[in-house]
Amino acid sequence: MFGVTTSDDYQPVTWVGKFPVRVTAIIAALYVLGMIGTTIAQSAHWDLTAFAFQSRSFLHGSIWQPFTCIFIQPSSFFFLFNILFFYWSGNEVEKYLGIRRYLFLFGILTLVPAIVLIAWGATGAVWSYFGSYELSVGMFIAFATLYPNVELFGWVSLKWLAFAGLVLASMQYLPNHQWGNLSVLWALCLAAFFYIRFIQGRVPINVDLQRLNPFRKRPRFHVVQKSESRRSVEPENIHESIDPVLEKISKHGINSLTASERRALDRARARLLKKP
Repeated sequence: MFGVTTSDDYQPVTWVGKFPVRVTAIIAALYVLGMIGTTIAQSAHWDLTAFAFQSRSFLHGSIWQPFTCIFIQPSSFFFLFNILFFYWSGNEVEKYLGIRRYLFLFGILTLVPAIVLIAWGATGAVWSYFGSYELSVGMFIAFATLYPNVELFGWVSLKWLAFAGLVLASMQYLPNHQWGNLSVLWALCLAAFFYIRFIQGRVPINVDLQRLNPFRKRPRFHVVQKSESRRSVEPENIHESIDPVLEKISKHGINSLTASERRALDRARARLLKKP
């Protein structure tokens, strides 16, 4: 369940010797494999368009694209810093949130670009989106939201470093008017910020995340029929109604009568006393 954590959520997925392996490390390793695969594909002149996200192809059935586009990683010198940046910030966020809530955050950051670009597609603008650069910035925003006043290098706090990083990341899209990537960047950062605030209880939204878990146990309802009280119809002949009771008393004694038989006996006695 995404909204509730257990003690196991804060444990590593596995260990390699003395080193813990968390979900963030597994995702970072998949990014590296994606970079190697992208380099091989580009060297062989393979077309990776089917794995990059495009709103039109997604709406026409390419539903895998939001999950495959982040693993298209062009090789460059800055790819190393992107992976290290994601691993550093994501690892700390995972330690705070636990595995389940961290995966929920990662799922949000994976789907936000698709939502933003589909909205752009409604205006006629179409962009091809791939890579994990914006997602890594969003993860760092989540880290800075958790620990805004932690200082790096003894003089700059995380909140100001995150602000400067967001401004610089935005400026690289301005010269070429890459409004799609720019809007994805800001949407990811806002989603990460508000998700952390929500987990911290600082967003006044009452949402039961238990309901978002499709694997939760649903309560079972049992239909209980309402018993209808029926008024017993007494026969007109008092003797006919009381004879079986008197016969039972003669055979087994008065203590053998049930509560209903005792009431019947009392009613018959009262009716007999009323007669002149």
